[in-house]
Amino acid sequence: MAHPGRTKRGEFLAGCRDEAPLQLGVLPFGMLYGIGALAAGMPAWLAQLASAIVFAGAAQLVIVQMLTAAAGALPIGLTASLLNLRHVLYSASVADYVRHLPRRWRLLLAYLLTDEAYAVAILRYQSTRPDVADGKPAPAGDLGHWYFLGCGFTLWACWQLSTAAGLLFGATIPPEWDIDFAVPLTFIALLTLLLRERAGQAAALAAALGALAFATLPYKLGLVGAILLGLVAGVWASRRGERNEEMGKEGGR
Repeated sequence: MAHPGRTKRGEFLAGCRDEAPLQLGVLPFGMLYGIGALAAGMPAWLAQLASAIVFAGAAQLVIVQMLTAAAGALPIGLTASLLNLRHVLYSASVADYVRHLPRRWRLLLAYLLTDEAYAVAILRYQSTRPDVADGKPAPAGDLGHWYFLGCGFTLWACWQLSTAAGLLFGATIPPEWDIDFAVPLTFIALLTLLLRERAGQAAALAAALGALAFATLPYKLGLVGAILLGLVAGVWASRRGERNEEMGKEGGR
């Protein structure tokens, strides 16, 4: 439904505000990447450029870890690609909400589509446009994409600043601080947002079991296997839920 009281600026700022709490975990996450990039021998300018262009936190962190371990280009490229497969599910999930937008908007939002931005934006979409599953078009004056932009921009800006902080001050951080804890905490926070549906629950359970089963594989390949299991489980649960809904509608006729 339309919300005549909303403005582009208001929606953008609302997205920034709702995304801001998650940046407490992103800041040390980005610093870890900056520190790891320098340890892997990357020039500071290249590490910062990667954060601006690639903009894939977990993949960037794994890449520098594999560079430090002297892994080859092929396993690095394969691992990074598989890690980012989860964005296929994110894209499918938000597709109906942004289908009406011009190509320039869809390309921009695709670039900003990350774990944290998706987690916040999809909850807003689901609350403001609950009838999208029925194929209804976006209401006139829909401004959900401005909220999405605020979420993505907040994360993008924080990631650039935290990368720069890691590159500039990483060597001065005492080792006993052990800021590695930020990575799992960030994703735990996302899980609390996304485990409301059966598809998310199935994906999380399958990925957790896969991570335990494949923990001994080299080059973080266990993480890749867990991601694939989670993707398969999430898609299966989602399709099963859709079939059950269709059967329920047919039975009610």
